[in-house]
Amino acid sequence: MLNLEQCAVSEAVKQKLDTMFAQKRVPQALIIEGDYARTTELARVLAAGLVCQSQDNKPCGICSSCIKAHAGSHPDIYLAEGGLTPRSFKVDAVRAVRSDAYVQSQEGGCKVYLLFRAESMSAEAQNALLKVLEEPPAQTVFILTCPTAHLLLQTIRSRSQMITLDDTAEEHPEAIRIAGEIAQALIQTKEIQMLQVTAPLIKDKDLLKEVLNQLTLIFRDACVQRSGGNSFLSDQTEQVQALCRAIPKAKLFQLEQVVNEIQNAMVFHANMTILVTVLCAKLRAAAGR
Repeated sequence: MLNLEQCAVSEAVKQKLDTMFAQKRVPQALIIEGDYARTTELARVLAAGLVCQSQDNKPCGICSSCIKAHAGSHPDIYLAEGGLTPRSFKVDAVRAVRSDAYVQSQEGGCKVYLLFRAESMSAEAQNALLKVLEEPPAQTVFILTCPTAHLLLQTIRSRSQMITLDDTAEEHPEAIRIAGEIAQALIQTKEIQMLQVTAPLIKDKDLLKEVLNQLTLIFRDACVQRSGGNSFLSDQTEQVQALCRAIPKAKLFQLEQVVNEIQNAMVFHANMTILVTVLCAKLRAAAGR
């Protein structure tokens, strides 16, 4: 059984991952898409579960492997991470991962590679990673995190199992409403509508956090639709279709990156007025408004 009590994930995701572990059929490449905090938390737990020595409850939290995984010192868990800007995940870091993947496990079990903010890999870096994903060494698992898998090359996505961390719409009706209105405001040419819609967010950090989560889903859906897909998460079909009609595909990807940047900035920035102002300005700039 897979222990995911500490992770904020849906029952569907828990069941999917638990089945993988129970049947010992964990894919050698996983992409976890969603906000940074939740995707990295889940990725770390999965890595601990993969090296855990327990037979029943993984990660058990008490075996030597779990203790080392929790401390960040397990020799068979390798972490590499990009930054907040495009192409900040360097190709040399990916090549180092690729070379290490063919080295034998130090503890005789699974080797796990955690690649956080994979969306910041350049095309060159992703193609370097693709070489090892095409024929991965045995007992090796690559876990990539990103706000949406559509920021990665299709060749990377096609060789990976997708895990999507989505929020239940009924839990945040106000956030859903505001996110939908922000999407509508992006289609308009006047800045005043965007400022009016986002005004309540200045005094409510929790609401801003949920609105950003919902915007991630909307922009992700728009990217999927513009790419010819039909897997939607936001339940805001009208707004998604309007964005697709008004905004080019490349700019839709940029909107997702803006949301991810603000989500990361919230960890370090306490001034809500500045955060919301920057959000409005960068969304409009990314949309070409």
